[in-house]
Amino acid sequence: RDRRELENILFKLFERQPNWSLKNLMQETDQPEQFLKEILNDLCFYNKRGPNQGTHELKPEYKKSTEDADATAT
Repeated sequence: RDRRELENILFKLFERQPNWSLKNLMQETDQPEQFLKEILNDLCFYNKRGPNQGTHELKPEYKKSTEDADATAT
């Protein structure tokens, strides 16, 4: 898979739920950890504490773009 394709898959996963662990994302995407981490570093921030500790969450600028895509799709 190329980077753009994986980004689209990740955006769809984050529409399903806002927080994902690396392990779950690896299972869902069937991608190697290193490649996935590179893309997650660009698209997400990692929750180091709080109720979602240990999960990745989309950065606000990407959350908006997925919401906009939903609005135009309906």
